[in-house]
Amino acid sequence: MNLFYQQPRAINLRPYQGDAVEMLRAGIRAGLRRQILVAPTGAGKTEMAMNIIAESQKKGATAWFIVDRVSLVDQTSDRFAQYGIDHGIIQADNLYTDLRKPVQVASAQTLARRKIDWLPDLLVIDECHARYKSTRDLVDKAEKAKVIGLTATPFTAGMADDWDGLVNSTTVNRLLDQQFLSPLKIKACVAPDMTGARKKFNGEWEEEDAGSRGITIIGDVVQTWVEQTRKFFGGPVKTIVFSPSVKHGKELCRQFADAGYNFQQISYLDADDDERRVKIAEFRKPNSAIDGLVSCAVLTKGFDVPDVLCGISCRPYTKSFSSHIQEMGRVMRIHPG
Repeated sequence: MNLFYQQPRAINLRPYQGDAVEMLRAGIRAGLRRQILVAPTGAGKTEMAMNIIAESQKKGATAWFIVDRVSLVDQTSDRFAQYGIDHGIIQADNLYTDLRKPVQVASAQTLARRKIDWLPDLLVIDECHARYKSTRDLVDKAEKAKVIGLTATPFTAGMADDWDGLVNSTTVNRLLDQQFLSPLKIKACVAPDMTGARKKFNGEWEEEDAGSRGITIIGDVVQTWVEQTRKFFGGPVKTIVFSPSVKHGKELCRQFADAGYNFQQISYLDADDDERRVKIAEFRKPNSAIDGLVSCAVLTKGFDVPDVLCGISCRPYTKSFSSHIQEMGRVMRIHPG
């Protein structure tokens, strides 16, 4: 019998990453229990957190890495595995569920429904600007644990009440200058007429109204994508689309299909996690049969497919600066070539 396995990658931090990790450790030594690590999308927040987790394991500490949504559990687990960090997953029916492991990856939604008998020494909370009540309650309950929050957009009202300190690792402009991020070319296309559309309590458009208004310009979206990808890349490229509603996303996929392109939707209404996993796994392939993923409230934060070359924002915002930042970040990651 022959056994083949992938050699784990070493966590080699960039200079700004190493400086940020040391600032977090200095904060811990100074008695700060809850610290935020701020870094742009693509700066390597997960790598910095994994470095801290790996070092804490050498001292026998336990750690939980909490992601913003269920759809990010597999992606994060894969990253941990690539770096040789042995871990379990806290999620119903997951093959890698093993609460005996000192490191666990879990979603905030799963932890809100689960009662677990032990609490870790270190909590890492990804996309901590989301401010889930269940996660804040967990931080209070694990009163002896050190807590590190990760975010690119620390703008949520009330966040200051949750944290004792903040480390700002670097900026988008610095990462662009150092070629750790790819610059964007932005094309302003046709905008839907939102006159008289209803708004939610947070000031953003109601999904139903945003979706129905957006449907009127889907033909322009498809035509513009065909023209612009041909102009800049010589043809279709891997694309992420941010849609305001499931109905809108379904119509987008239909019109892209009519034009001869395979766009698949994933949304917060997906009933089949396995089907969503299959779509995302296919999209990650370099030679993916899927030209584009259409996301409705799923891929805005944390999703990492570095060879995506084009993003389409079909969701109109009135004031959500952080949502614009998160969407653009899905396309700015560097990739060989």
